[in-house]
Amino acid sequence: MPKPQIKAVIFDLGGVVAHGGYLNFIHHYVKKALTLGGHKKLDALERLVNQGLITETQFYRDIDKTFDVHFTPKQIHEMVVSKMKADKSLIHFIPKLKKAKVAMFTNSIGHMAREVMKKRRIPVRKLFTQVFDSSKLHLIKPDAGAYRFVLHKLKVKPHEALMVDDRAANIRGAQKIGMYGIVYKNSLQFRRAIKKYDII
Repeated sequence: MPKPQIKAVIFDLGGVVAHGGYLNFIHHYVKKALTLGGHKKLDALERLVNQGLITETQFYRDIDKTFDVHFTPKQIHEMVVSKMKADKSLIHFIPKLKKAKVAMFTNSIGHMAREVMKKRRIPVRKLFTQVFDSSKLHLIKPDAGAYRFVLHKLKVKPHEALMVDDRAANIRGAQKIGMYGIVYKNSLQFRRAIKKYDII
């Protein structure tokens, strides 16, 4: 059976190209968000900030108000950004995906994605043909419309695209419209998983 031919590989930022930061903050300081009810409240706030409907500052104020974290927005921002580390192994591997367009699509909290990429010296222009930032687009994963917009801009069909994201819900969203997906865990797992596709 022939391998699926992939014309575009789309990477997430947090949890894929860079690790730590926001999710680590949530697990350490916002434990109420890990309950079923808390998770729903956090999801609702994330949707608002990822779509650019509220600012990063308002998002962190709402987290403090909802979950009693007792940190200022500035303190939370610094904790999140300072803990983000680039996945150097993946960054060294990405240029080998020569047959495909390589893009990034990130659900960003305000300008955080751009700040992280700059501070961690991630060579964005070298790695990605296009970067899609949810807060600027007002479109977020895992919404079907968001994926269709990105595919339209990349000029590829769903079955020609591979989404790489650490959140299974985002991969399910991509698969619902016909894209392929890999739930990212680490660069070694990714290199093995990508062998199923005709890319390199």
